[in-house]
Amino acid sequence: MIDKSILHVPLLSPGWKVVGYAFLPLPIILALGLALSGAAIESSNPSQILFGFWAIGFGLLNLCRDKNEDEMIKSFRLQAYQTGFFWLIWGLAALMLISYFGTGGFTSNFLSVFSILFLLNAYIYAAFQYQKYMATKE
Repeated sequence: MIDKSILHVPLLSPGWKVVGYAFLPLPIILALGLALSGAAIESSNPSQILFGFWAIGFGLLNLCRDKNEDEMIKSFRLQAYQTGFFWLIWGLAALMLISYFGTGGFTSNFLSVFSILFLLNAYIYAAFQYQKYMATKE
């Protein structure tokens, strides 16, 4: 594949992992700041802020290049994306059933774009880290 292709996604340098990890606790600090300041916020906004920041954080971590980016790591990365989408499909079905039996409808504040992107990126990150762990264990 040509590197100038629209299908080529350049990976970020490993230094971006610090930024990705910084996005994980940041929404908790922001939500506490909003609560302590007495700002008028809707009841669903704190969870959406949480899911949005976590989705960005895990997305950055997924796009960071490893120190030793070889063919095995590239294969792990591809498998992790496939596994993440597989888990997302089953996870969404489970969440829809839980929402249906809990609230009587298939939609809720928990099922939003932010929560779905968070789940997808978290699944991909977990699958990638697990594959790397299993490879070093053997």
